Amino acid sequence: MPARNDGRDPEGTTDDRPYLFVHSYPPPVLPAGSYPVDNGTRPVPPEVCWYLCSGIQPLTAFQPGEDLTVQVTVGNWQGGNSESIAYLGLWWSPPVSGPLVPDADKFLGFTTVVVPPHGGQVVSDPLTGRIPADSGDHVCLLAKVWHPLDLPPTDTAAPVTDRHWAQHNLVVLPSGGAGTLPFLASNPLTEEAEYLVSAGPVPPTRWAGFRLDGDPRPVAAGAGPVVLTGPDGQELARGEGEASCTLTLAAGERRPLEVTIEPAGSLAAGTFAPFEVVQYRRGEEVPAGGIGIAFTGG
Repeated sequence: MPARNDGRDPEGTTDDRPYLFVHSYPPPVLPAGSYPVDNGTRPVPPEVCWYLCSGIQPLTAFQPGEDLTVQVTVGNWQGGNSESIAYLGLWWSPPVSGPLVPDADKFLGFTTVVVPPHGGQVVSDPLTGRIPADSGDHVCLLAKVWHPLDLPPTDTAAPVTDRHWAQHNLVVLPSGGAGTLPFLASNPLTEEAEYLVSAGPVPPTRWAGFRLDGDPRPVAAGAGPVVLTGPDGQELARGEGEASCTLTLAAGERRPLEVTIEPAGSLAAGTFAPFEVVQYRRGEEVPAGGIGIAFTGG
């Protein structure tokens, strides 16, 4: 097992400080040994959908203006023999393609879990909070786990690079025509930064991360026009099958964008076509964030 981001060795049993993380993979339906197992290393392996954390499990259907109940799986790779108390918070957000500091008014709930060492995992008690009626048709869920001896480096929800954070950011749209998703491109930094935002099909290596009600089967589907639009309605990028644009975002900016995707051809009942919006810091290979989009057949 490799060393973690902070150099701590998961096989080193003398470090008894908590090493907490929201358990983000593998998807729960896969047999043991067929997929990497989350040991807290970040960034996650390339075959993992970082924006679809399997450890964040909605227990009720999302409906604006109604309560939403969610449970979260927490892992711990500390040494020693002692269990650790983990603090767990949950927020909602509009669909967002990059990291952000969660808004206090979008806090859904808090609980604690007691997690064994050496890779122990515990599912939290259900957390229930009200999603406002004006939230929009889709939301992102953000979970944070911490302990006084194991704190995240900042308040920024950065699930790609920080094991203390995870997100569940999936939008389901019907096929049979173009689907449009409003979302935010975010810059959590204290200075201006340049980002690349792209939209297109999900590589088959990441299909296993998509879990939809009724267990439909993922299939490859080309796309016709893919369009990224700015807040003023200006077309930022257009392409066949995929599109990308470069944005310069001010410090702390969350810029409203829209993506429109039209899957090519029809999708059979019991299938879905996975697409994604991915945001990168310009010049970096590791994504800053992303959104999953599933077009369902039938």
